[in-house]
Amino acid sequence: MSSNCIPESSIQFISVHTMTVLHRIFLLLSVSMASVVAERSVRSKRGLLELAGIIRCSTGRSGLSYLMYGCYCGLGGKGWPKDRTDWCCHKHDCCYGDAEIAGCKTTTDMYQWICDHKEVDCASLKDRCEKILCQCDREAGRCLRKASYNKKYAFWPDFLCGNEHPTCNIY
Repeated sequence: MSSNCIPESSIQFISVHTMTVLHRIFLLLSVSMASVVAERSVRSKRGLLELAGIIRCSTGRSGLSYLMYGCYCGLGGKGWPKDRTDWCCHKHDCCYGDAEIAGCKTTTDMYQWICDHKEVDCASLKDRCEKILCQCDREAGRCLRKASYNKKYAFWPDFLCGNEHPTCNIY
């Protein structure tokens, strides 16, 4: 074998690694587009799209900023929140947990809301689940607006979150 040949096992690793990276880039772009699409005054999107829009309205930041922040911002969540921003995301997870117990579908139920001077208005909603979800997202936006954003917690690895976690009954 010449020194210019790459072993087949390395090519397979590169392919798997490349696909993983491409998948993550696609996910980030999807959420990024949600933030761009969500800049209109009245929103009617689903799940992450609505939350990304509310984050943009409340904080002026892209929802991508919080996608993998700390231990609770983004998909999933475990361990102890790292800072006030991460606590906002933990509280939002708890709020969504309560909404699911109430029979709401946190990833598919849609609702409309209005952004007015960094405040989210859910007042026109009549449906119980729409109101609950909008209130969860609105409170997350308000909380994130008040919390500082610490760049060291962006892309925080899960393994540094630990196993001890707060319960939702603290709210």
